[in-house]
Amino acid sequence: METLLQDIRYGIRTLFKRPWFAFIAITTLALGIGANTAIFTLVNAVMLKTLPVNKPEELVLFTDATNEGTSIDDPPKTGEWRRFSYASYEYFRNHNQSFQDITAIRSGGSGLSVRKTSSQSGEPAQRARGQLVSGNYFSALGVTAIRGRALTPSDDVSGAPPAAVISHKYWREQLNGDAQIVGKNLLINGTNFTVVGVMPAEFFGERVRRPPDFWMPLAFQSQIELRESFLENPQVYWLGLLGRLKPGESMQQAEAGVNFALRQFLTEQAGSQLSDDRRRSIQETYVKLASGAGGISGLRRRYSTPLRMLMVIVALVLLIACANVGGLLLSRATSRKAEISMRMALGASRGRILRQLTTESMLLAVFGGLLGVMLSYWGVMLLVRLVAREAPLDTRPDLAVLGFTAAVSIISGILFGLWPAVRASKADLASAIKERTRIGTRSGRLRLSPSSALVVLQVSLSMVLLTGAGLFAGSLLQLQREDLGFNRDNVLVLTIDPRLAGYKPDELPSLYQRILDRLSAVPNVRSATLATYAPLSGTRRSSSILIPSFNATNDEDLVIDDILTGPNYARTLGLPVLQGREIGPQDTVASHKIAVVNQSFVNRYFQNQNPLGRTFKFDDVEIKSGPFEIVGIVGDIKSVDPREPAQPTVYRPILQVQDQSAYSVTIHLRTQGDASALAPNVRQMINQIDDKLPIFEVTTLDASFNETLRQEQLVMQLVSFFGALALMLASIGLYGLMAHGVARRTNEIGIRMALGARRSSIAWMVLRETLLLVVVGLLIGVPAAVFAARFVSSQLFGLSPGDPVTLAAAAAVLIVVAIVAGYVPARRATKVDPLVALRYE
Repeated sequence: METLLQDIRYGIRTLFKRPWFAFIAITTLALGIGANTAIFTLVNAVMLKTLPVNKPEELVLFTDATNEGTSIDDPPKTGEWRRFSYASYEYFRNHNQSFQDITAIRSGGSGLSVRKTSSQSGEPAQRARGQLVSGNYFSALGVTAIRGRALTPSDDVSGAPPAAVISHKYWREQLNGDAQIVGKNLLINGTNFTVVGVMPAEFFGERVRRPPDFWMPLAFQSQIELRESFLENPQVYWLGLLGRLKPGESMQQAEAGVNFALRQFLTEQAGSQLSDDRRRSIQETYVKLASGAGGISGLRRRYSTPLRMLMVIVALVLLIACANVGGLLLSRATSRKAEISMRMALGASRGRILRQLTTESMLLAVFGGLLGVMLSYWGVMLLVRLVAREAPLDTRPDLAVLGFTAAVSIISGILFGLWPAVRASKADLASAIKERTRIGTRSGRLRLSPSSALVVLQVSLSMVLLTGAGLFAGSLLQLQREDLGFNRDNVLVLTIDPRLAGYKPDELPSLYQRILDRLSAVPNVRSATLATYAPLSGTRRSSSILIPSFNATNDEDLVIDDILTGPNYARTLGLPVLQGREIGPQDTVASHKIAVVNQSFVNRYFQNQNPLGRTFKFDDVEIKSGPFEIVGIVGDIKSVDPREPAQPTVYRPILQVQDQSAYSVTIHLRTQGDASALAPNVRQMINQIDDKLPIFEVTTLDASFNETLRQEQLVMQLVSFFGALALMLASIGLYGLMAHGVARRTNEIGIRMALGARRSSIAWMVLRETLLLVVVGLLIGVPAAVFAARFVSSQLFGLSPGDPVTLAAAAAVLIVVAIVAGYVPARRATKVDPLVALRYE
C-alpha cells in the first residue's frame, strides 16, 4: 500500500509538471466518458428503472401494449386480448389463483372540466386529465397517500359517494398546495367529488408519463365520460389489467392460469350459443403477460432501439478518445526514454516501471471520469428536455450509473495506458543514448508506428460515425420532403369537447355549424372545417364495413380508417378531389347518408370500377345507420405516420351524426399568413359562442408534423454531435502525431533545406504523411461504415446503408479536416532554420 501511495504521489507530480498534456488527456477522456455516462443515464431512466411502488418486481401486466382507447366487438374478440371488458375483469378477479390482487385501469385518460364549489363557483373551469381505476388500484400497487387516504374498494361500488385522489403535481400547481384540501369538494364534469387524498410526488401511475391530475373509481365512468355506462356491456373493451404475483408464483404459471380463466369465461359467456366454430375460436384466444416492474412506457418502446444504437456510438467515441490519449502517452513515453532508462539502470525493475506508468494512466482515467460525470450532468438535462419534456424520468445517479462510470473509467485507463506503459518499460540506457544520436540523422518518411496506427483507427471510426450522421440527416431530409397528400402550411388546429360543456348528441350539428360560420368570418381565415381528429395527431379510428359487390376471402376483415368531417375538409387541407364532390354544408341530418372515400379505398375495393353511386354499410354496433352512398373520391393522405402508406379511408359528414362518435372534434383553419398568430382570436370567438366549451391542444399542422419527426430529429442531432466530437478528437490525434513527428525530425528537415529543398517540398512531405494516414483509415472505415449502417437500416427512410453520396461526403469531410490538421505542422516544418540544425549536428 505504501508503494502504491508513492506511485500515486509521483504520478500526480508528473502530471503537474506537464499541465498541458494532463489538461488535453483528461479533457479528451472526460468527453468520451461523459458521453457514455450521459447516454447510459438516459438508458437507465427509460429502460431499466422500476416503478416507485412497493416490490415492483411482483407486478405483472396483462398486456404491455402502449396504445389506448376503446373497442367494441360483437361477437367477443378472439386472438390476443390487449383490452378487457369489465365482465372479464370481474371473472379474472373472482377466479384468481396466481395473484395477490388484480386491478383494472381505464385504457386512456379522460378530459375533465374542474370547478371549485361553494363561494368560488363563479371561477372559470380548469382543464385537467383524469384516470379511472378500480378501488383496489393503490393497494395493489402498494402506494399510500401523503395526505388523506387512497381510493378503496368501497369507493368503487354503485351508490358510493364520489371520491377522488389528486396527484402531487396538481395539488401544488393548481391548488397551491392547500393543506386543507382533503375533504373539500370539486365539481368534475358536473359531478360533485370529494378529494380524499394526495399522492406522493414520485408516483405517476402505471404508465411512465406525466401523472393524471385525478384518480377516480371506475364506478363513475358514466358521470366522468358523460356517456352510457360500460360496466354492464360485455362487448366494450376499455380496461387494462395489472396484477401482483403471489410469492413463489412464476410468470409462466400465472399466464397459464389467466388463459384457462379467459377461455372458461368465454365458454360460459357463450352459453347455449356455443358452436363448434366458437369453441375453436375460444381456443385461439389468449393473454400474453409481461413484467410490470417498469410499468407501461411509450418512451421505452419508442426509444429502445435508438438508445441502444447511441450506446454503441458513444462507445466508439470513447474508443477514439482512448486511442487519442494512447497516442499522447506513446509520444510522451518517447520523450521519457532517458528518464525511464536511467531509473532502470539505477535498479528499478521493469515491473516497477510498468506499475508506475500504469498508475499514471489510471490517474488520468480517474480524473477524466470525475470530469466526465460533471459533463454528463448537463448532457442528461439537455437529453431529458429533448426526449421527454414532461415524462417523470428519474435521472438521478444511482449505483448502476456510478458503477457504469467507474467501470468505463477503469477500462479506458487499461485501453489507452497499458500498451504505452509496456513499450516504455522495455527501454534501456544504451538504446536511449543511441536513439538520441539517431534523431538528427533519420531520413525518409515517417514509418507506420504504433502512434500512427492509433490515428488510422481514429480515422476509421470517425468515418463510421460521420457516415451514420449523414445517413440519419439524409433520412430526416427525405421525411421532411415526403409528400403527405395535404398542405400542412398555415393550418391552425385546436380540439374542443362539447361533452364536457353538457351538450347532448342531437345538439352537436347545430353547434358545429355555428362554430364554422363564426370562424369562417374571422379575418385572414381562408377556409374552416372540423374533423374527429387531425392528420398526424397520433389518433385514428378503425371500423369494419360491408360492401355488397366485394367478395371477401375467408376471415378477411374489411377494415378502414373512419373519420367524421365537416364541410370543406378537402379544400381546407388542400386534398385533391379526384372524382365527384367533397362533403358540403348540404350534408345534414335531413339528407341521405353519403360518404367520400380516398384513392386507396377505391384501389382496394373497387378495382377497375367506378365507385360513385355505390353503397356500403358499417359492420359496427356503434354505426347502425346506412347504407352510405359514395359521392366523391379524394387523394390519399398520410394521416398517421409519414413512413407508412395511406390506408383505405372513409370520410363521413359530421353534420349527419347525432351520437357519441361526434364528440371531441378538431377544428381546422387555413389562414392567409402565420396560423399560430390567429389562436387568440379563435379562442375568443369560441368563448363568445359558449364559454363553457373546453379548448385543448392548440397547435398547427406543421408543428404536428415536426412533432412526429421528433425522434428522427433527436437521433440525427445526437449522432451528428457525436460524429463531430469523434472528428474533432481524430483531428487532434492527427495533429499531435504530425506535430510530434515534425519536432523529432527538426534536424533532418533543416539538413534537407540546407541542401536545397524548397519549402513547398517540405510542406508536401508532411501533408503527404497526413493524407497517407487518412487514406489508410478510409480504406478500413468505408467498408466498416457500410457494414455498420446495415444494423440501423430499419431507422432510415429513403436511403440505403451504402448510399454513395453520404459515403463520399463523409470521406471528403475527413480529408478536409485532415489537411487542416496537418497544415499547421507542415507550415512549422517550413520555418525550420537550417543553421540551427547544422549547429546541432
